[in-house]
Amino acid sequence: MITFLRTNSENSDFRLLIKELDAYLAITDGEEHAFYDQYNKVDSIKEVIVAYDENEPVGCGAIKAFDEQSAEVKRMFVKADAAANGLLLRF
Repeated sequence: MITFLRTNSENSDFRLLIKELDAYLAITDGEEHAFYDQYNKVDSIKEVIVAYDENEPVGCGAIKAFDEQSAEVKRMFVKADAAANGLLLRF
């Protein structure tokens, strides 16, 4: 059963998932990874969701507010095995 936790960027499961995301992006971005990586900081994001499958963290996402009228969706990630099981359709 998939469950969701609303948290912030200090959550250890969120940090674990974005380490996996960063490793994946380092491969897919290739030589441009350092350029893109500068925009992927999560020092203090207040709005984070972590998805769990049987208490295992399998996906995450965040919204980083810039002001009262604008925000950016950040750090969307679903583990490959969870995506294969349809988590993307429920997230």
